[in-house]
Amino acid sequence: MKEHQQTRDELVNKNMGYVVTLARQYSHELLSTEDLVSEGSIGLIKAAGKYDPERGKPFVTFAAPYIRRSIEDAIRRITGEVPVLSTDESLPIGSNNNYTLLNVLEDKDAPQADRQLEQVTLTDDLVRAIDILNEREQAVIKGCFGVNGERKTMAEIGEELGMKRERVRQIRNKALRKMRKASHNS
Repeated sequence: MKEHQQTRDELVNKNMGYVVTLARQYSHELLSTEDLVSEGSIGLIKAAGKYDPERGKPFVTFAAPYIRRSIEDAIRRITGEVPVLSTDESLPIGSNNNYTLLNVLEDKDAPQADRQLEQVTLTDDLVRAIDILNEREQAVIKGCFGVNGERKTMAEIGEELGMKRERVRQIRNKALRKMRKASHNS
């Protein structure tokens, strides 16, 4: 039971950024973004409690209807408006009623919002963490992770900085330890 609670808490914590992304899509004059995020969080918590990873569906895909429904319900409670058509509601298209508006609107070639948000967040965190490093360590980390440019091999970084690949690896490892230690202390 405790393990299930921990897993649920991890799902909620790791996907709060997705709730913020969805909440921003529902800007409303009577509800602030913070209120919409709070309402969406309720849906996220419900979804985390019902999620079964054994079914093979990504958590954000499973949670999206719960988050949207919570946000839309809050808007309806405040405004007394007619229900909003959710992108997750079934549509009578052809003989198969399993289609949703999201299936029709989704661009399979576009990057998924949660992955894009995760990448932006990781990049922002990395840039902030790099500030604690000296100039040489920053150059190595930026090159290794492609911050402000293309990712480079340790050999390429070594060539640019006038050092051997092994020395670049040592500097990278030292810088990562420094960043890890700083993140644990904050």
